[in-house]
Amino acid sequence: MKLRIWLAIALAAAACAVAADDREVYNRRAADADMAAFRALDLNGDGVLTRDEARGDLGFGPRFNDADINRDGVVTPEEMRRYIEATYGVKPAA
Repeated sequence: MKLRIWLAIALAAAACAVAADDREVYNRRAADADMAAFRALDLNGDGVLTRDEARGDLGFGPRFNDADINRDGVVTPEEMRRYIEATYGVKPAA
C-alpha cells in the first residue's frame, strides 16, 4: 500500500516537471513567433511597427495596444522585448 502511495507521488512530481518544461517550450515558441511577427509586419523596414502595419493581422493586431507600452502608436524593438518578457517570462531571441 505504501509503495502505491509513493509511486503516485513520484508520478505526480514527474508530471509537474513535464508540465513546467512544456510551458517553458510554449513560452519560448510564442516569444519567437511574436518577434518574427514584429519583423514581418514592419512593412516599410524602419524598425518600428505602426498600428497601420499591424492592422488586419489577427495574431498580433489585437495585442498591439499591449505591446505599445507608451501608447504613442508605434511599437519599438525595446517595447517588443519588454512586452515579451512581461507576457512570457523569457528574453526574446536577438
